[in-house]
Amino acid sequence: MPEVITKDSEEFKELTGWIKRTGKNLEAAAARIRPTIADEHYLSGDEVCRMLHVSKRTLQTLRDEKAIPYTSITAVGGKLLYPESGLYEVLKKNYKDFRRYLK
Repeated sequence: MPEVITKDSEEFKELTGWIKRTGKNLEAAAARIRPTIADEHYLSGDEVCRMLHVSKRTLQTLRDEKAIPYTSITAVGGKLLYPESGLYEVLKKNYKDFRRYLK
């Protein structure tokens, strides 16, 4: 006769733990997903700061110097968004291979 699984059995506890972890992972993934606008993904200022490892003030300076692309959405209280592909282009254009300085 098969063993009955109850809420106190290890199998049940393991399964409910897995379901909770999966739910948390899905919520985290959904929070990272950004809708596209004209096939472009946009990042918030906080996301750009984390991605580039810069402060908000440095991000402001990069905008002021027109070193990075951004767009302002005035309908949402002047929210600034940064096109992901544009940021990668700036990074690629300014990339310096450190290995050539080691010789």
